[in-house]
Amino acid sequence: MQVDQPLHTPAKKNCTYKVDGRPDGEGYLNKNDSQYGIIVIQEWWGLNESMVKTTDKLAQKGFQCISPDIYRGKVAQNREEAGHLLSGLDWEGAVRDIEGAAKHLKELGCTKVGVTGFCMGGALAIASISFSNQIDASAPFYGVCDLNTFKLENINGPIYGHFGEKDEMKGFSSPDDAQRLVDAGKKAGKDVTVKVWPGVGHAFMNQDRPEAYNVETAQQALDEVTTWFRKVFTQ
Repeated sequence: MQVDQPLHTPAKKNCTYKVDGRPDGEGYLNKNDSQYGIIVIQEWWGLNESMVKTTDKLAQKGFQCISPDIYRGKVAQNREEAGHLLSGLDWEGAVRDIEGAAKHLKELGCTKVGVTGFCMGGALAIASISFSNQIDASAPFYGVCDLNTFKLENINGPIYGHFGEKDEMKGFSSPDDAQRLVDAGKKAGKDVTVKVWPGVGHAFMNQDRPEAYNVETAQQALDEVTTWFRKVFTQ
C-alpha cells in the first residue's frame, strides 16, 4: 500500500517534559491560553507530520494540545517497520510518557486534561487513563488495549470511544471490540460509552490515508469529541 509522505516525515518537536522514572520526554506542543488540555497520541507510524496536523486541528477548537513522542525519535517508513515498532512497544514506559505530558499541560495552566489517540494511540488513550490520575477523560479512536493489564476499575474519568462500522481488525478495533470495551466498563461500574460510526473502517480520521479517510465523518467526530471534552471538563 502506498502512503503519503507526511506519515513518514518526523514531526518538528518543540517541547520537553519530565517523566517519572525515565529520561525526559519530547513532543509537539500547540500552546495557547486555554485552561483545558488534550494529549494526542500517535498511530503506529510514530510522531509524524500527519499527527502534527491532527494536533493542530484539536488545538484550533480551543485546547492546549501536546503529542508526545511515544517511540522516542523513531518514525516508521513502511508498514513492516510500523509493525515492528508496535510489537516492541514498552507499554508501561509509554503510559509514563503520557502521564508526563499531562503534568506538563497542567504546568502550563490547564486545570483539566484529556487524552485521545488513534489506532495504537487509541489503545494507549485507554491504558493511560487507567494508569494515571493526572488524566480526566479519554476519547480513544479505533483501538483497545489489554484490559487485563490496564483495568477499567482504575479509571478516574469517563471514556468515550470511537470506532468504524467496517473496521475488520478483530481483537483490536472492530465493532465487537467496541462492545467489549463497553461491557468491561459496565462490569467495572465506570462511565464508558462508544460510538460506532457508520460506513467507515479503520483509520477514518487520518487525512494522510486517502483510502481510509472520510472527511465528513472525521469532521463530525472531531466536533463531537471536542464538545464532549469541554462538557466533561466543565461539569
